[in-house]
Amino acid sequence: MARAIALRLLGVIPVLFLVTLVLFVLLRLAPGDAADLLMPDDASEEEVSRIRERWGLDRPVLEQYWRFLLASVQLDFGRSYRYGEDVFELIVNRFPATLELALIALVVAAVIAIPLGIVAALKKGTALDGAISVFAIAGVSTPTFWLGIILVLFISAEMNLLPSAGRLPYGVALPHVTGVHLLDALLAWRLDLLGLIASYIILPAMTLAFGMIGVIARITRGAIIDVAQEEFITTAVSKGLARGEIICHHLMPNAAVPIVTIIGLELGVLISGSIIVEVVFSWPGLGTLLYQAISVRDIPLVTGIVVAYTSLFIFINVAIDIIYFMVDPRIRASQAV
Repeated sequence: MARAIALRLLGVIPVLFLVTLVLFVLLRLAPGDAADLLMPDDASEEEVSRIRERWGLDRPVLEQYWRFLLASVQLDFGRSYRYGEDVFELIVNRFPATLELALIALVVAAVIAIPLGIVAALKKGTALDGAISVFAIAGVSTPTFWLGIILVLFISAEMNLLPSAGRLPYGVALPHVTGVHLLDALLAWRLDLLGLIASYIILPAMTLAFGMIGVIARITRGAIIDVAQEEFITTAVSKGLARGEIICHHLMPNAAVPIVTIIGLELGVLISGSIIVEVVFSWPGLGTLLYQAISVRDIPLVTGIVVAYTSLFIFINVAIDIIYFMVDPRIRASQAV
């Protein structure tokens, strides 16, 4: 197990190398650069040239990339062209907002999708199974940006039930401990703020979770149906065990591996795929920061955020492997041999 995890972690190096190389090339192929986009329209050519020289944009692309690689080994991604701040600090400050949104969305999706998948599997071939399948397909097929805009228009603009942008109203003080507002409110025992914080996160979280519900529900349904056809389930039924006991102690533990897999993978997808949702709801996370950085060709910031996303996704995959070892006794047995 340890050897497999070590090999997976070593595989991070070539992946990050290729990702950053492709990113550098694509940003260079795009018209314009940060100096052109960030300098005022009335700036002279000499001023623009000085900015390019200060930021190193006048050097060959390969030299810029080599300098970036040497610095990134020390977690030094340079300074943002737009914000003038250290890229690593910007990522650390914005990441808790993205993580909070992704975790809440994943919890909502799992709480709704897993029971739906179980019911669909137990009612296989019935009208209820068909209705759940239609709902799942609708969730997967609905564009995230469209759903977010619809929710903003109806829930926020028309019905005025929930806020449509930001994390907290201007002027509300919340002690900063972890950067995750719900957790910080609990640590500070500011229970009065929990409802307010939740009101800001409901719409973006539901928008992110809607597509995941369909995926997790379909995977859960398929896993339950596959396990239900195994001989040990037939034996448990023949022994006269209660249906609830069979589901809790035999079906679910053996169907847990594909469900855990999809939940873990969807967490990575939620974190990296929250860009559109963050922009729609003006959520101050990494997605919004990446969108703003791309719009001005802020190469250090774009590259740093993409490296963070890639590293996090690989880390989640390694964590899933560890959970496999803990959940599935067959994997533990194979490692012991």
